[in-house]
Amino acid sequence: MTVNVFVISTGMMGNNVSIVMDADRKEAIIVDPSYEPEIVLDFIEHHDLKVTNILLTHGHFDHFAGVHYLVSKLPEKPDLGLHRDDLDLMMDGGGSKNFHIPVLPPGNPDFFLEDKQELMFGDTLIQVRLAPGHTPGSVIFYIPEVKTAICGDVIFRHGIGRTDLEGGSESALFSSIREQVFTLPKETRLIPGHGEETTVLEEMTNNPYIAG
Repeated sequence: MTVNVFVISTGMMGNNVSIVMDADRKEAIIVDPSYEPEIVLDFIEHHDLKVTNILLTHGHFDHFAGVHYLVSKLPEKPDLGLHRDDLDLMMDGGGSKNFHIPVLPPGNPDFFLEDKQELMFGDTLIQVRLAPGHTPGSVIFYIPEVKTAICGDVIFRHGIGRTDLEGGSESALFSSIREQVFTLPKETRLIPGHGEETTVLEEMTNNPYIAG
């Protein structure tokens, strides 16, 4: 197995940027590049990686704020993927106006993500799981080979995503957690959009919002 998922915490909101790296093929996928993208670029350059894709778990500004910088610095433009249900949100600034934070949307995606879509990264399968609630087009990226799910703001260690922002739905979020997170193997590593990593079993057992 040559694929690993590295996490870099960046920016004032403590965003987790995930880097799916194939060391043998010297390729990488960046998920949710946020503020301080130069830290991510340093990682990419240090490991001499070609970035094939930038994937977004959802369309909020703090999850795409680093896209423009990375695209301008990388030698080859990676393809950008987002679920179409979050396109309008992203193109309108991803909620940045509510926080009075200027941010430049990354432009139109090169392709749209779909529920149950299977992305191939070399020989590694990445499953796309639609998980609305925090936003209409939130997705989870599950990589069975390394038993890891990149969850965006669907679920956190002992917490859940906000549903009081535009397009949020509490009932949809709880359904997504039950159907798209808790159906994963219990030992699955969960990488949230912010904060500490956790596991499916830990959240099923101890998350005060949903356990029991």
